[in-house]
Amino acid sequence: MNKGNTKMNQKYQEGLDIIKKSKLKITKKRLTLLAYLADFSEEYVSVTSVNSYMHSIYPTASHNTIYNNIKEFVSLGIIEQRNKDGKLSVKYQCDFNQIHHGHFFCNQCNRVIKISGDTALNKLLGMDNFEFSEVHLEVFGTCDQCMKNKNS
Repeated sequence: MNKGNTKMNQKYQEGLDIIKKSKLKITKKRLTLLAYLADFSEEYVSVTSVNSYMHSIYPTASHNTIYNNIKEFVSLGIIEQRNKDGKLSVKYQCDFNQIHHGHFFCNQCNRVIKISGDTALNKLLGMDNFEFSEVHLEVFGTCDQCMKNKNS
């Protein structure tokens, strides 16, 4: 984890607080996984890459243990997952206060940008009197920064 980055430290701390409130034990492997994933709040990383990273630090860690920790983090809302082309990827939760939200994926720079949840989505979808239990909204295109670079 980038120790100098206050935003990353805050994200890490939010995830750690969630783990502390859960029934999970706080272990070195979980803290390492949390720190690694906290750097991925604006992009998805493949579970294969996460597994490789964890094995570089804990060579004897089993794939099942790493994957089970990922599943625990998903169930706690610390990370988000998606399956694209049969490959599972994860990213750190970009908004712990607004779990129901969508994502815009930039086809140029691969950045993932949060689309505001609940109220904004309700209005966008014309469903003001609905309550969402889960949201899986994905929009693909070119982000504002890439458009600016393209037009300059």
